[in-house]
Amino acid sequence: MNKYLYKITFLLLASLTLASCSDFLDVVPQDKILEEQTYSSEAGIQNAHNGIYLQLTGTNLYGRHLTMDAVEILGQQYNISGSHIRIRTAAYAYAEAAPKSIFNGIWKSAFTTILTANKFLESINEHPEVISAEKANMLKGEAIAIRAMIHFDMLRLYGPIYKVAPADPSIPYYDAYTPSTKPILPAKDVIAKIITDLDAALVLLANDPILTTGKYSPSTAFDANPYYSQNRGQRMNYLAVKCLKARVLLYSGDKTNASIVANEVITFTKNTTFFPWTSFLDATNASNPDRTFSSENFFSLSDYTLYNKQRDLYDSNLEDTKIYAPLLNRINAVFESNDNDYRSLPSWKVPIIGGKTQKTFFKYEDVTDKTKIFRLQIPMLKLSEMYLIAAETAAVPADGIAYLNTLRFNRGLTNLAATAVLATEITKEYRKEFIGEGQLFFYYKRNNTTAIPNGAATSGNVSMGALQYVVPLPESETNFQN
Repeated sequence: MNKYLYKITFLLLASLTLASCSDFLDVVPQDKILEEQTYSSEAGIQNAHNGIYLQLTGTNLYGRHLTMDAVEILGQQYNISGSHIRIRTAAYAYAEAAPKSIFNGIWKSAFTTILTANKFLESINEHPEVISAEKANMLKGEAIAIRAMIHFDMLRLYGPIYKVAPADPSIPYYDAYTPSTKPILPAKDVIAKIITDLDAALVLLANDPILTTGKYSPSTAFDANPYYSQNRGQRMNYLAVKCLKARVLLYSGDKTNASIVANEVITFTKNTTFFPWTSFLDATNASNPDRTFSSENFFSLSDYTLYNKQRDLYDSNLEDTKIYAPLLNRINAVFESNDNDYRSLPSWKVPIIGGKTQKTFFKYEDVTDKTKIFRLQIPMLKLSEMYLIAAETAAVPADGIAYLNTLRFNRGLTNLAATAVLATEITKEYRKEFIGEGQLFFYYKRNNTTAIPNGAATSGNVSMGALQYVVPLPESETNFQN
């Protein structure tokens, strides 16, 4: 990793430091000043911790390219054809200037954020007197889990097709704040480090209030300080880490343990009222539709620029060369021409303005009531995925169909026949469930799917292989490794 990233940390710390001390800066190293200012108070520690989440919502990460934009284009979710501004990205032309710029930006932002998380972990350990061990454990658990999550997505994007080549070189893993470059590791070694980090995070988050009071309810834990005890659904909480672990285990081919972890989460939700399935009335409400099914989400990012991104990507007034929208028959095929599926009608409509004849995407459109708790949220880890993992890893197909039927029932659909082909139906649900969330391309890559529906044509497929699934490492990384 380029050493210039380490300079970025100090700029980030500076942005979180409110006090001014120009005279002091003249005689004391700036990096030490910034750290001491930030970590000398509980408010400063919270600001540094919250800064990690702010980075996650950046354009190059989950605020756009890893959810709505680049990885969705790679999954052929939109009609990117003709003179569309993303035509070369849709063609997997990774060596060309425009796609290269996007994926270099993703890499840089990802490892900058990992760097920030690692600096936070180092610094909070050096200032144990400022907050209690219980509070520190909560913050450290979240930071470690975020580090694991970003590494995992970099592995999924830049690493080999794991099912085919788990021992092939993939990415470096930075599990400590260091100026030294880490070596490129085999993919299986990166998976091992991710699991180690997730297990460490689970230990640190064992007393997470989300387990006793849910996502939003006030808690008396941690001196009732709202930073630690409320809005846990917008934090990398204990249940979110469990979900991520199930996702990682499945990606690595460990279906047995993926099933165990996914079912642990499912069982928890059955035994509490904290994560109910979103009702039809809530999802399709005329003025305030909950299109992201927020009650089911274990972790969502709060992005205060979300509606700008909705406008910039999906607005019906955009030119055809800029809008991200599917061909009408393609999106109808995804939902099997069934608007009873309430993932369809609230989020996909032919707009009444803009002259578009295809359906456009409304999932992240603002609602009328600005006090709704689900506003500005991007789903990251959610209940439906646990049912899909449980279905895929079920011991017998009939059990897998039962898990799918639970999900389908809670999306307004009828039960599948006992003779349904489980793998086919799971693929259908991934195509419906994660639009605008950045998971479909990774689903295809995990399964080494050799042909996927061509988003730029009314029929036919795009052939897929390593040239399409494996984004090359940026030259800034490969040159620095030599």
